[in-house]
Amino acid sequence: MPPPPPVTSAIFPSTIPVIAFSDQRLRGATIPRCRCAGEAIRYTRRNGSVHRGVLMPIAWRRVIWIAMAAAIAFAQPGHAETDTLRILRPIDLAALPLLIVEHEKLIEKQAEARGLKAPAIRWSAPGKTGPLDSLTAGQADVAATEIVPFLLAGEANSGTPQQVRGIAALAQRPYVLVTRNAAIKTIRDFKDKDRIAVPSKNSGPAVLLQMAAAQEWGPENYGKLDPLIVARSDEAAAQAVESGKGDIASHFSRSPYSDDELADPKIHRVMDSFDIAGPHSASLLAATARFHDANPGLCAAVLAALSDANKLLKDNPGHAAEIYVGMEKDHDIALEDLSDMIGDPDLAYTAAPAGVMRIAEFLRRTGRLKRAPQSWKDWFFPEAQDLTGN
Repeated sequence: MPPPPPVTSAIFPSTIPVIAFSDQRLRGATIPRCRCAGEAIRYTRRNGSVHRGVLMPIAWRRVIWIAMAAAIAFAQPGHAETDTLRILRPIDLAALPLLIVEHEKLIEKQAEARGLKAPAIRWSAPGKTGPLDSLTAGQADVAATEIVPFLLAGEANSGTPQQVRGIAALAQRPYVLVTRNAAIKTIRDFKDKDRIAVPSKNSGPAVLLQMAAAQEWGPENYGKLDPLIVARSDEAAAQAVESGKGDIASHFSRSPYSDDELADPKIHRVMDSFDIAGPHSASLLAATARFHDANPGLCAAVLAALSDANKLLKDNPGHAAEIYVGMEKDHDIALEDLSDMIGDPDLAYTAAPAGVMRIAEFLRRTGRLKRAPQSWKDWFFPEAQDLTGN
């Protein structure tokens, strides 16, 4: 008599093998088909008797093995979302919380506290490629940037993996317009031959100068001072203003450059950006949607690390000043002077974004942003949206 076909599952009749013996009548018993959904029956013969048991389907055995392997992997001391984190940060007072994060290894500590393996962090200063271009090109993961380029980049790549959004703000501090021209008391005093240095035509100082012009001469005249603007690095502009040589006598910039310039009795303050737009974030920390969505736990660790740094700044500003002096190589700043700068009431270290909507609305009215902003949260990842921003 030929052997019977293998007994199969009623649900998986052809894909789940079941062991059966060739003798279809064992002590007069006929081997029944499996009637149990998803279950295969195994019959064995021991001591002349038939024993009925369940044979687990191969597909289900594989699922269980995979689940067990995953459980073992995540039970290890920590797992990494990414092995290496590349952060671009300038060395200036607006980025001081980030410098503290670097010096105190706060991201590593927060990552481990979340059960993540601390990544190897590569800190560097921005190069010729701007920080936002470095993000979208995949050359950096997280970068400090100014508010205006940040808002423009956020809309430019909206809805794509390269969309730039914010992790947190770094600092609120004003840009200060200074000049060595004694005849200039307000922006109305600038003449056609005068020149005002800003980092670039799309920088925060350039746009806030336009906001000042709109307030002074009406919204339609926001570009009245544009012919006077020249693009220079803050270092080059400060040197030109302090030397008194050349055609650049005015500079719209941030601390510590403005502090250095105002230390010269021949240079005076004309206005600052808080006069124009109220308190606003000058520096923010950003990433692409691609990086954030692949590393949400690490982005949360970065935000928590910034909160730790801000607490250190508040509780121990002297130590924060020491960290800055140790990392800043381009400025010869006395520790006492730096402590005074950190304590300036116009310089506030907070992760909560400020002034985003005011500046975004101006960019929309002047055609740089296409859509009307609904909320500052549109430009930030979910982790930051519990902050008290505006």
